[in-house]
Amino acid sequence: MFRHILLAADGEDHSLLAIELCLKIAREFGSSVTAIHVLDPYLKQFYNEIYAQGRREYLRYVDACLVSCADELESSLVDIFQELPSFSFIRAYGDPEKEIIRHLHSGSYDLLITGGKVLSGIKRITSWNLPTRLEMKSPGIPVLVCRK
Repeated sequence: MFRHILLAADGEDHSLLAIELCLKIAREFGSSVTAIHVLDPYLKQFYNEIYAQGRREYLRYVDACLVSCADELESSLVDIFQELPSFSFIRAYGDPEKEIIRHLHSGSYDLLITGGKVLSGIKRITSWNLPTRLEMKSPGIPVLVCRK
């Protein structure tokens, strides 16, 4: 039923549940898994607020941190999914919502699995809420959101 799963992983605690569930589903159906991690340049927008002499250093630091986190996540996921018939890791750059949807359109995926934070109160209104946005923009592919 689920031959190819796209797993959106950011390395945060709320995606651990999504990773665990993805592994269980992939084992059950013999699915191949592609994990996508988007290096979001969000922090780079603040470089104008830093004194001129520190701007380049700040941008290099942010890039190094993003790459380091992606390296750690990739290594961890390769270990977790090593028993599957096929596993691949995609590093995308830019807006997470746009990149994940772009990959959903370009691949032959049967399911998108992502983690999400449980939102309550005012956070429901003010949050960017990526999982809900992915559900709304999915091109007819089921989206499984694992909230923690």
